[in-house]
Amino acid sequence: MRKKKHLRKKNNTKVAIIFVGFVVFIIAISLVSKLILIVRQSQFDDRQRFTMTVSDSKSTRVFSFSPMSRSMSILKLNESLDSKTLSKSLAIPVDAFVLEKSLEIDQKLDSILLKMILNYSKLQTNLTILDILKLFAFAKQLPESGIYERTISQDLSKDRVDNIVGELFKDELIAKDRKTIQIINATDVAGLGNRLARLITNMGGDVILVATGNDLKRSSIISYVDEKGYTVERLSKILNFKTAKISDGTIADITIMIGEDNIESLPF
Repeated sequence: MRKKKHLRKKNNTKVAIIFVGFVVFIIAISLVSKLILIVRQSQFDDRQRFTMTVSDSKSTRVFSFSPMSRSMSILKLNESLDSKTLSKSLAIPVDAFVLEKSLEIDQKLDSILLKMILNYSKLQTNLTILDILKLFAFAKQLPESGIYERTISQDLSKDRVDNIVGELFKDELIAKDRKTIQIINATDVAGLGNRLARLITNMGGDVILVATGNDLKRSSIISYVDEKGYTVERLSKILNFKTAKISDGTIADITIMIGEDNIESLPF
């Protein structure tokens, strides 16, 4: 009898160990899957310019990180704006946003980012916790000489705003790419071509022509000659336009055709 009880107890212990091991395995798989998802959703890649807006209830700060030059630009606005409104108003691409009314953004960025990390669950943002950790590490390594700060008031002219924005948010990799760009507005919405040209110019792009298409086009597309390159990749990501390689025969290295399919979601 004692032997049977001992054997039964041993079997129960073995079953319990197997069950606990199975539970631990499932939890580990879940954590690994979540980590992989976070890494895939991460946006800041330490290579290209990355711009984010941070807003509280009264004001907005635009932080733009340039890994290439190891610098950061800060633009202050004395009004609370969402990222889409700000992107269209200033004609700059915004990669990420943070909205938290009690964040207190009138302090150094590393302090703001630390509070974001500690209160991540309360933030309205499209940043992952990994993004914020990477931005925090980047900000901590920046020397004071690598930080450029400006303020924009509502009474500034658009030309003056563009001069400031162009200085602060130029994408060095686009400027280095040195691709000429033509824009064709193939919609019935007047002014779209010039609005896109303003955005690209503020990014450091070389727009040589803005024209109106002879016919309306359904689909927006970015066509390019030779290699795809950084400029095409970056513009495709910002505009959410498809890309296609074409044979030579255009006046520019890159042609952007604005079609009617993306009008409601255009970032400019």
